[in-house]
Amino acid sequence: MKKTKLLAGATVLALSIGAGGLVLNNSLQAQAESTTKSTQSQMADVAKTDAESGDKVYVDAQAQVIKSLGEAGKLTVDGQKKPSFEITVHSVKTLDSCTLRGFGEEITPENGNFLLVDISASLAASAAKAVDEEIALMPLDASVFGVSTGENQKVAYQLDTIASYSCEVENAVDIAVGAGDEVRGMLMLDAPYGSGQIVYDPEKSGGWTWGY
Repeated sequence: MKKTKLLAGATVLALSIGAGGLVLNNSLQAQAESTTKSTQSQMADVAKTDAESGDKVYVDAQAQVIKSLGEAGKLTVDGQKKPSFEITVHSVKTLDSCTLRGFGEEITPENGNFLLVDISASLAASAAKAVDEEIALMPLDASVFGVSTGENQKVAYQLDTIASYSCEVENAVDIAVGAGDEVRGMLMLDAPYGSGQIVYDPEKSGGWTWGY
């Protein structure tokens, strides 16, 4: 298993190969200027500034790099400036129900709220060279997202319920983005909170968060 250190919006992450291709390793740590002093002491691998823009990087107490809606989370090879992976949450719409795919009737969420999320993502062709396997992928299905009530708050996962997968979603986003590809589309999540923070964190160890 080959690992390559990368920067996520200046956050150092490791990439490793799993059964599904290229995935985030669970070794995210940070030392960025963050919302709490305890976060700084607990994390050691987040750069203080974005390698591409030079902007400061802020991390919350849950090891999530803080982004605004429409702002990209970036994964950049250590020592380089151009991101290898980018993901952006453009908008989040809270729904009380959705249309059951193939049947037309209305169904309700299991966790309390459906979140219809507009996301885009890209993975550089060079990502394929960073791993030993033929397939390099970053996942985009509901299982790799979480939500919280706000910055620094505990993240709830398991948003990939039967109800969320049963919803009719126009322009549904692909379940993953491959090396050299760029995708954009809609994703339905089943969340306990109607507002707060949405998190992209495949290994449940730190990623990016956007307020909604």
